[in-house]
Amino acid sequence: MGAIALVLCAAVVVFLMQTVAPEVPGRDAESKQAEQAPAPRVVTAQEYFQGSGRAEVLPGVTSVAPSTPWLKLDPGMTLTRIGVGSCLGQNQPQPIWEGVLRLEPRPQLFMMIGDSVYGDIKSPDAKELVQAYRDQAVRPELAKARQAMPFLAIWDDHDYGANDAGASFSQKANAAKLFYDFWQIKPERPVDKGIYYAKTFGPEGRRVQVIMLDTRSFRSELQRKSAGFGYWGKFEPVEDPDRTMLGEAQWAWLEERLQDAADVRLVVTSVQLLAEGHGFERWGNLPLERQKFFQLVNDTGARGVVLLSGDRHFGAFYSGKLANGQILPEMTTSSLNRSYGPSQDGRSAERISQMYHQENFGLVDIDWRQRKIELLLKGIDGETLDGITVKFADLGIDEKG
Repeated sequence: MGAIALVLCAAVVVFLMQTVAPEVPGRDAESKQAEQAPAPRVVTAQEYFQGSGRAEVLPGVTSVAPSTPWLKLDPGMTLTRIGVGSCLGQNQPQPIWEGVLRLEPRPQLFMMIGDSVYGDIKSPDAKELVQAYRDQAVRPELAKARQAMPFLAIWDDHDYGANDAGASFSQKANAAKLFYDFWQIKPERPVDKGIYYAKTFGPEGRRVQVIMLDTRSFRSELQRKSAGFGYWGKFEPVEDPDRTMLGEAQWAWLEERLQDAADVRLVVTSVQLLAEGHGFERWGNLPLERQKFFQLVNDTGARGVVLLSGDRHFGAFYSGKLANGQILPEMTTSSLNRSYGPSQDGRSAERISQMYHQENFGLVDIDWRQRKIELLLKGIDGETLDGITVKFADLGIDEKG
């Protein structure tokens, strides 16, 4: 694997960010961590939030959650290895979980960052999404994984209930009820007000904040591409101040979360944030919203921000630089078991790796002693496909020497 030079003085590009390439580790870099991940301390959920799965989730629909509760991670746990994945078809084999579980050390936490089922809703009673969750709940491969690791989750379009859907989707409240029930998450607000949330793990000095953004419930309609738009896909950017990605309430919430005490912040956005060169769903379709994100991270002084995205059915790495000089890396990891053929994304300065179209998952390895983070793409058997290393200092966590 070739090294990618770190460029700290790249010219400023649009949206208050610059392109910068973090260091790429060797293939065996993850085996050289200064400290091994301790075994996760977990507590088991005692009951589903709606009465041990007995209550109706929707009219006439009982719980769609697995028969035994998910594991929950002890908030005091120091995280050093986190798994990440997206796009998990419930009706296809899931051999990739064996690759995840054979890692040494095993992830202390696994984050599903969108499309944990494919259940696009066609009927008024959302029966398609109900059945998708029921099918996923009994998959033996996932059952083995979830008995070994705690999980966190957020949705994308296919567990939201419709391809490319946004705020106008009429079934989002039903989809939220099913999401909360399947993942055994207690809602923090009414089900039609978005499923975004944040969790913080670890002691002072080693706190990892996970911010799960909801890029569906409030997102405005996207602009269909015109004949003159030069990239493949459905949509093109539109600079419309009335269109939003997160909605007013979620933006205000995010500003508060970015000011919470944390050392490393993993910001999960189901759709890509930095990527250019394509016309599929991404923050770049609403460039004013993307600029707002960069400005918010810059102005709040949030340090240690790492972006995680899925959706695209390939894995890749991207990097940008905020106006304050802080690197903003992004790892896209997709899919766990629904690989597609080669994409036709144009090469853009933000993308600092090739695209990996085979089944894949991601790892976030945090080395608290060596003060660095390794982002790794792993293949179906747990083999390393690619990776980048970002120093704490480049993320603004430590002062640069």
